[in-house]
Amino acid sequence: MSYDFPSLTDEEKRIFQGEEGIVKQKCMQYLVEMCQISGADRLVDLDGTGDMHTPGLALSQFYQITLDELRDFADNGGRFAIPTFANKSPFGEQPPIHGWESCNICGQKNPEWRQDDPAFHEKAMHEDEFAVLRKMGMMTTHSCANYLTMSYLPSVGQHCSWFESSQMPYCNATLGARTNFDGTLATCLLGKAPYYDMHITENRWGTILVEVDRKIKTDLEWDVYGFTVGEAVDVEVPIVTGTARPTTTQYQKFNSAMSTGGAVRMYHLPGITPEAPTIEFAAGGRKLTKTIKIDDSALRRNYDILNFHTSNDVDMVYLGCPHLNIVDLMKLAGKLDGKKVKIPLWIMTAPWLYPQAKALGYIDIFEKAGAHLMSGACLAAMGAVPDGVRSIAVDTAKQAYYITGCYPDENDPLQVCYGSSDDCIDAAITGKWRGEWR
Repeated sequence: MSYDFPSLTDEEKRIFQGEEGIVKQKCMQYLVEMCQISGADRLVDLDGTGDMHTPGLALSQFYQITLDELRDFADNGGRFAIPTFANKSPFGEQPPIHGWESCNICGQKNPEWRQDDPAFHEKAMHEDEFAVLRKMGMMTTHSCANYLTMSYLPSVGQHCSWFESSQMPYCNATLGARTNFDGTLATCLLGKAPYYDMHITENRWGTILVEVDRKIKTDLEWDVYGFTVGEAVDVEVPIVTGTARPTTTQYQKFNSAMSTGGAVRMYHLPGITPEAPTIEFAAGGRKLTKTIKIDDSALRRNYDILNFHTSNDVDMVYLGCPHLNIVDLMKLAGKLDGKKVKIPLWIMTAPWLYPQAKALGYIDIFEKAGAHLMSGACLAAMGAVPDGVRSIAVDTAKQAYYITGCYPDENDPLQVCYGSSDDCIDAAITGKWRGEWR
């Protein structure tokens, strides 16, 4: 199979030929290869933001930047071309930034390391690669939902380069900016990305209409609906109807669930999202030929699929995938005030929100209730569940789907109870699962 070489500007040709150093050259060579694979005939200049999924020095099998090359580049004034945020640590099985002392977890890849070991935490937080990337201007959010805390968001139509799966629909649909699944050292450092798919207006138009029997209002409904839509449309661009106006929390759940059930990177909510004032506008004036109807039985089926447990006994409750926003924390503090949990309750947020939660008194309420607020990781990123946990309760489809990978024992699979945050709080207080589809 042959690939067409993309059209490059004179500046891009100079970079490709190595006239601006080895680091930029490898990045440009990688982007040219990505153009060839994707069919992009050129690069687009990025005027939005970057989301870099670290570790990021190995761009591909053939284009790998050494730490010494990157350090030399940074020491000589090399910087990222666009505002660049890192959504995770380059350390393999990352511990939380805050609250790691409560993590009685041994990693699968590195079982000799305990995540409540100060030496492990010190090593994870002071990786050489991270220090160099920060010198180049990378801002470390340690959050899969870094759009909650970055305080600098792209505007409608701006070209970005983001990476984490639930962030892609947030950038494309919620904000109306433009990105593909390509946030790397190369795109952020050069400020360029292959011009294809979601960067092109025509590819953003809706291709399929989704209708639902009930009005989607609650957090749980948004979550299950998102998973069901993703499963039904796969990689198409759905025009999704039947919803109320989503809150930030519901956007988080909907976006992450769609990218779990399918691979949705763009969607339209008519009258809500920036590029969809009407169904007709969202479709680019074209007549839609496909409609998917989601009835209550389909929602119930996926709710049951995400609940895979044979007992109502719960060992642990985990909330915070994606990371909880400040209003989520405020509501949880209100629900736990004066209560006492019977089993471990872990609550995860973004590190930049942890000091605010402390200042607002939420951490004090959580601690008095016996709950633990953490930041900057999740059980999947940590690579395991705590010792002795065989049944866990969660409140998002994404966590319910991925959490079993943290305990891959086919003979004794991890039991997962999935439901609303209220169901999970009740389980934390009683040690029993009483959630149900409503």
